[in-house]
Amino acid sequence: MNFKNMLIKLGTAFVFTAALAMSAADQRPNIILILTDDQGYDDYGFVQDKLETPFMDKLAQEGVRFDNFYTAPACAPTRAALMTGRDFMRVSTASVGFGAESPHLNEYYLSEALRDGGYKTGMMGKWNLGLADADLPSRRGFDEAWPVVRQDIRSYGRYEHFNPPFFHNGKYAGREKGWQAEIVTDKAIKFIKENKQAPFFLYLPYAQPHEPWICPKEYHHKYLDKGLGESYAMFMGMMEHLDSQVGRVMQAVEDEGISDNTVILYLGDNGPTPTTRLLREDEHGYWQNGKFYDLNEEEWKQRNPSGLRSKKATAWENGVRNRLSVYWPAKFKGRVSNDFSLVMDIYPTLLDMAGLSAKSSAPKLSGKSLLPLLKDAKSKWPEREYFCAETGSPQSTPGEDGYDHRFTKNTLPFNQRCSAYYSGDWVVVNDNGSWGLFNLAKDPRQVKNLKKSMPEKFAVMKERYELKKQEILNDAHAYTAPVQVIGFPDQKTSYVEIESMYKTKGKNRVSWANTFFGEIGAEQVLKVDVRTAGKYKVMLRATDAPDGTQFQLNGKGVNKTFELGKGKFHDLGVLDLSKGVQDLSFKLLAVDDKKALKKMSFWSLNITKKGQ
Repeated sequence: MNFKNMLIKLGTAFVFTAALAMSAADQRPNIILILTDDQGYDDYGFVQDKLETPFMDKLAQEGVRFDNFYTAPACAPTRAALMTGRDFMRVSTASVGFGAESPHLNEYYLSEALRDGGYKTGMMGKWNLGLADADLPSRRGFDEAWPVVRQDIRSYGRYEHFNPPFFHNGKYAGREKGWQAEIVTDKAIKFIKENKQAPFFLYLPYAQPHEPWICPKEYHHKYLDKGLGESYAMFMGMMEHLDSQVGRVMQAVEDEGISDNTVILYLGDNGPTPTTRLLREDEHGYWQNGKFYDLNEEEWKQRNPSGLRSKKATAWENGVRNRLSVYWPAKFKGRVSNDFSLVMDIYPTLLDMAGLSAKSSAPKLSGKSLLPLLKDAKSKWPEREYFCAETGSPQSTPGEDGYDHRFTKNTLPFNQRCSAYYSGDWVVVNDNGSWGLFNLAKDPRQVKNLKKSMPEKFAVMKERYELKKQEILNDAHAYTAPVQVIGFPDQKTSYVEIESMYKTKGKNRVSWANTFFGEIGAEQVLKVDVRTAGKYKVMLRATDAPDGTQFQLNGKGVNKTFELGKGKFHDLGVLDLSKGVQDLSFKLLAVDDKKALKKMSFWSLNITKKGQ
């Protein structure tokens, strides 16, 4: 064979191989992952009397529905488990807010795995996995990211259901007029249309129906006319309004002719809550009026006809049991699966569907692919175990260095929270130190505590509880201090969340989105990763800081005195920062009015590289 003919044959083989690869890529399904916020086990029209959710019902009744499906007890922990495929406690997510939402920076997100596997990736909606620059979805595997985030205090904004603020690919994009659910859906449909030729992954985490409950007037009036009370009618209207947006996404898939090769997954992030903040309306939208409403006993029973125990933010069944619907009519016939399944299973399931494998260097996944169950209802499924716990503000532990540390194995004081361990049909619950043993196959409402009548079984389950808890806490990423990145080469100003402080000295307090100094001489310390060495100007966002407030920044004698009337951002001077992971500390030196300490609060830092 001459050289020319060999090249022709090699070229033909290359084209044929490339064509096969392209054909295989074309067969990879488009993936739409819809996550709702505080939608409970029974918040569907096919379950709850008077509620109308035809599109959610279609996904649940014509897809494969997992009714024995478990999440974490709250928003951020479930999202951490979903995006990492691992128990939320393994990845360093300790809470909702309090600077403790973001998974470890070395976790390998589902979005990163799919993008690295050739998918176009998009995210629109509530992020809730940390809002420092390195935590934003645009830096965690999403090509197109529209998280609902405010510019000034990034932790705020996610529940502004009307006229919401957005970031776009890491930069503040302003507010948009209208209903958040509708705007998020508009962006999702645009993403579908623009990426229908390539396999895409669309993550659509709606902030609805998280309180404050609010919806367009026509939906509210519809449920008032059904005889429901003011707030319960608002919740029901919010659910139907959300359902209509889910319907728009489903219709877009049909309109673009990609339904045969698109799988839609639908789930809620935790159990329901009976409480909502009440709102007032003005020319800018809807705002809190400082009042709350709790569903009365009759309303709560209507909302929870299954009678599962307790509510969101607990490890009881109504806090963690949900439903997962996998809708792909071209591949899977509609049915109900009662096999024990977990939110961490979604990650390996989607990789399996896409023909991808988990990266060998990534942390080991906790979940198990559901694809065998999706393909064959008779597929053998192993007995599963699961440990979950109520979160909350991380508890500090004194360290040998004289500081109190917020992120340790003692971050969650399990005897002061609600936690549970599942093994097959059995669950043992530790509710603030009070234990219970339940057989869920016979008692899904957890009415009959078998701890005393079955002491041997209780002892075994309690021992397994401790073993599983310790296994999780021994993970290399479990409750490590959050690290915030400063000095990305493509970014002039870095945003740092002060509530992510990892150690303190003296009297200090951390709230959901800010911190407080309790005395003169108190110190708060953040852990940062400086990517580009150099001089940085530091601006502190503080409110109610009185005249004469003085700080020492980083122990280098950079003292600044605040003056009233100078706005919320205060110049703390210039720091010379070396490259790498290091501490960034603030020490309160003086205030003119010590009584003002109770009100003075600190929110964030804007750190700008000099010379850019």
